[in-house]
Parts: sequence; structure tokens; C-alpha cells
Amino acid sequence: MIKRKLDERQDQVIAKVGERASYVMFVLSAAVIVAELIWVGDLQTVAGEMVIFLAGGLTLVAGSVKNGIWSKNGGDMTVGGSLLLSIVISGVFSVFYAAALVRKTGGHVDVGRHALFFFIRISLLSFVCLLVLGYLTRKRREAQEKKYLD
Repeated sequence: MIKRKLDERQDQVIAKVGERASYVMFVLSAAVIVAELIWVGDLQTVAGEMVIFLAGGLTLVAGSVKNGIWSKNGGDMTVGGSLLLSIVISGVFSVFYAAALVRKTGGHVDVGRHALFFFIRISLLSFVCLLVLGYLTRKRREAQEKKYLD
């Protein structure tokens, strides 16, 4: 007899495969957007990719916050962890921003100063966003736990 439904283990395996595939598509999409911006330097060129990237990112964040799960270990991200993540990611994107500026302006502007200001602004913005999203997630998780305790 042929079974018509996946068992629990198979459900977990297929969920893990889907998760990995989503992350690969997300990272590759980001890489393609950054590469095209550096080479072409025109936002209109990457508008379609940006819409897809943002839709995927917003879906991931909204689902995480809604379900009260912000990190894979089930705990909260610490303030230090949020700060470190903000600095590392902002640093990576600041390097790409500086490369795009050099390519677009031919080095006729103070790229270091512009990249530093970009880094500071993006670091602060991402740090605040991570703190707010962590807070919302924690509140949602606490509400769910209270609901299930009653």
C-alpha cells in the first residue's frame, strides 16, 4: 500500500530543505543586487530584484515576529548581539557602497567620508530595528505563553 502523507520526520526534513533553499535564494538575490548596483549603479536596473528581496525579507521578519521566534535557539538576541550584527552587516554594505561610489564618481569625491557616514547611519538604523523587532517578538512570545498557560 502506498502512503499518501509524509510522516513527522519527513515533514521536518522537507521543512529544512525549504529553509535552506530560501536562505540560498535570499543571499544570492542580495549578492546580485549589490553586484548590479556596483557595475551599473542604477536603481532602476535592480527594481524587480529589490521587490522580490524585500518581499521575502518582510515575510520572514513578519512570520518570525508573529510567531514569537526571533532566533534559532528560541531565545532573545542580546543588545550586544544586535549591536555586533548591525556593525558587521553595515561594514559589509559600506564596503560595497564605497566601491559603487568609486566606480560611479571615478574617485572624485571623498569616498572614505561618505562610506563612514553611510556606515554610521546604517549601523544605527539596523541596531534600532533589531532592538524593536526583538522587543515585539518577545512580547508576542510572552502573550502566546500566557495564552497557553491559561
